Amino acid sequence: MERSQRELLRDHGIRPVKRRGQNFLLDGNLARWIAAAVRELGNAVLELGAGAGALTAPLLEEGAWVTAVEVDRKLCALLQEELGDREGFRLVQGDLTQLALEDLLAGVRRRSGALPVVAGNLPYVLTSRVLFGLADARNELAGAVLMIQREVAQRLTARPGGRDYGVLSAVLGSLFAIEMIRRVPAEVFWPRPDVESAVVRLRPGPPWSAAEYGAYRETVKVLFGQRRKQLGSILRSVWGRSEAAGLAGLDTVRRPEQLSPEELRRLSAVLARGEKH
Repeated sequence: MERSQRELLRDHGIRPVKRRGQNFLLDGNLARWIAAAVRELGNAVLELGAGAGALTAPLLEEGAWVTAVEVDRKLCALLQEELGDREGFRLVQGDLTQLALEDLLAGVRRRSGALPVVAGNLPYVLTSRVLFGLADARNELAGAVLMIQREVAQRLTARPGGRDYGVLSAVLGSLFAIEMIRRVPAEVFWPRPDVESAVVRLRPGPPWSAAEYGAYRETVKVLFGQRRKQLGSILRSVWGRSEAAGLAGLDTVRRPEQLSPEELRRLSAVLARGEKH
């Protein structure tokens, strides 16, 4: 009989490490549901923060090729002992703050011949780093399915004009179609976190050039630094280009927090071209 996550952790003498933000997923049915959502996007998976293999095992059972990244040496020993003989499994021991995401993705692609899907139950302290890393690697992946803090998921999927709409939603929303596909209660984790989680799915849109994306991200950061000011005022004071709003088809009295990613992209393109009336 297959052991539960709690039994695996107990048998290997592992307890959560608070400074690493470890919260182990205990619900096997939920893990299998997430694995199925990952497999809808592709068969080559880069799993970030594999933990005790709650998601890794059902992904392998689904026939995926999984490169699992984990920093904790005790968890790596558990993963190697429990899953090391499975076809398609590869373990990378390393710290996500030190590893280059694009190098990991390239390794998965070389191994499988396919664009990777990024998956994982992300520690809250690493969520923004990983999300912006996905933005940088947008042309090198087939998508992502991530368990993140529900508050961050709400910001990620926020619509223009709402209080949660900001740099995260404007930048990621310009590159991916993003959905919150499931809310996750705190009680399915050990230890139980103080917040609820959610599963989000990211599907890449049409590719951007590095120059266009770099200009767009910088434009969004500047605009959202003054998100409630009128667009004409910001463009005049920062760029000396109040006419750029009209060239992008935008009214100068609108505010950055009201602009969709598509509108922001048009404005960024005008500013990057330096075109005038």
